[in-house]
Amino acid sequence: MIRTGSDPSPACTAAIPRSPRGVGVAMAVVLALLAALVVPATVAPATARSVGEGSVVDGLSLDAEATRLADELGAPGISVAVVDSTGVVGRAHHGVDGDGAPVGEGTAFVWGSVSKSFAALVVSVLDASGTLSASDAVASVLPALRGGELDTTGVTIADLVHHVSGLPHQVELTDVWGRTGPASEVVPEIADVAGVGPRGTYRYSSLNYLLLQAVVETATQRPYGDVLHEVLASTSGVTDVVTDPGRFAEDVPPGHAPYFFGERPVDVGFDPAGLAYGYLSGPTDSLARYAAWQLGDLRSTSPESVERREGAVETGTGARYGGGLIIEGRTDGDDEVTVVRHSGAVPGYFTYLALSPERDVGVVLVANSYGELRSGESAGAAEAFADRIMGLPPGAHPGSGFYTGVIVGGIVLVLLLVALLGWVVIGLVRRSPPRRTTRGTLTRVLLVTLVGAALLAGGLLGVPAVVGVPFGVAALWAPDVALLFWLTMGLVFLVTAVTIAREIAWNHRGAVGGQRQPSSPRRRASSSR
Repeated sequence: MIRTGSDPSPACTAAIPRSPRGVGVAMAVVLALLAALVVPATVAPATARSVGEGSVVDGLSLDAEATRLADELGAPGISVAVVDSTGVVGRAHHGVDGDGAPVGEGTAFVWGSVSKSFAALVVSVLDASGTLSASDAVASVLPALRGGELDTTGVTIADLVHHVSGLPHQVELTDVWGRTGPASEVVPEIADVAGVGPRGTYRYSSLNYLLLQAVVETATQRPYGDVLHEVLASTSGVTDVVTDPGRFAEDVPPGHAPYFFGERPVDVGFDPAGLAYGYLSGPTDSLARYAAWQLGDLRSTSPESVERREGAVETGTGARYGGGLIIEGRTDGDDEVTVVRHSGAVPGYFTYLALSPERDVGVVLVANSYGELRSGESAGAAEAFADRIMGLPPGAHPGSGFYTGVIVGGIVLVLLLVALLGWVVIGLVRRSPPRRTTRGTLTRVLLVTLVGAALLAGGLLGVPAVVGVPFGVAALWAPDVALLFWLTMGLVFLVTAVTIAREIAWNHRGAVGGQRQPSSPRRRASSSR
């Protein structure tokens, strides 16, 4: 028997499934491997009874509110507190921390951008003492900025406080957990940052507060954490705030991030240059006592308090920004009510602070879970909680479902690509491939290559440009979405490569199998008779 080139070698026969059933088994293995990437790292939100003081505020049980918020936020652990200008009037805790211990008064949470109001307070106190002047140009305090755009536009320290420096929201320079130096060492990188806009227009950016921390370090010639502790002790009386990397590593348990339909532990790192913009931490009671002091300061008519409130700038959304806090007006019947608020998040933790000076009430909420695609849902749940406590009519809070839609859509896309890959593989190993001409094969190979390259380039280059963050940063804030993205890119590559291999194989088999074999002399003689 003559073996033609259309038959694969024995080695290939052993390596490639030769039937749809064999390919189905191979694809089942692929799906099992995909599931293995998802399931082991996923934990369901932990449950534990609420631990509170039986606190009831205006008819609302804080224990019930904590349980409700934990469910809405998908957080394994949560702590809430209600304050007035005299102190904490109620608190409750629910669930467990990242180490599995019940959440209580001593559980440390990371406060995210609520840290900004602390930094603004530090600057106002140093300004009042004459250590620095908020009207000074930033470049006059930080020499590394001289000659750059912030210098030529005359950006001041007060501009940083109010986010009107023009700096972009450049996340590559924030949340750097491996960093060991102070904020002043990061200033040269900010001096060269691209995308600086016009001075005077509100543009929220944590880089403003990273520079504020550097200003404090340079003006005082002391670590920012030391200065902050002194300011808090002399104003609010708060002493238990974590600013040291060693204590952070010891006291702050892991947070969590949404991961498909559960939660994934996040071993939150420390950014010593980020104390002013997001990496303050401590027990909820410390944040609650600080909130009570802030509420009293907002109600005060003292010259110092009034000066701290001056200079708030319009954000373009009907609110104002001043002192590291968002200030907005709300209507309750005939009453005009001011709500001063700020949310905060780092990978693994979410915080919300809201104060109503006219009603002398404020709320603090901290949770040990945060996902960027659930930010709207988290903010909506926190704002609705604050409205209930403050007795305000429900506002227009962001709805839910966006995160779930993205995850379900991503899973469906991955499964469709797996099915497509299986269909292509079956075509590659089929025994009777369609006939192919060389020209047709080259055309199809070129088209498949172009489409696959376009999809890969669009994903690898276009997605970070649209989202505004690099892949490494995205993996911190949305690990499940990042995994789905990389699975999609990998499957697009495999489908492209296997499709090209299939076209080449079909062309080879069709050319060899369809070629007329020369007749033997005996057969030629027989046919001539």
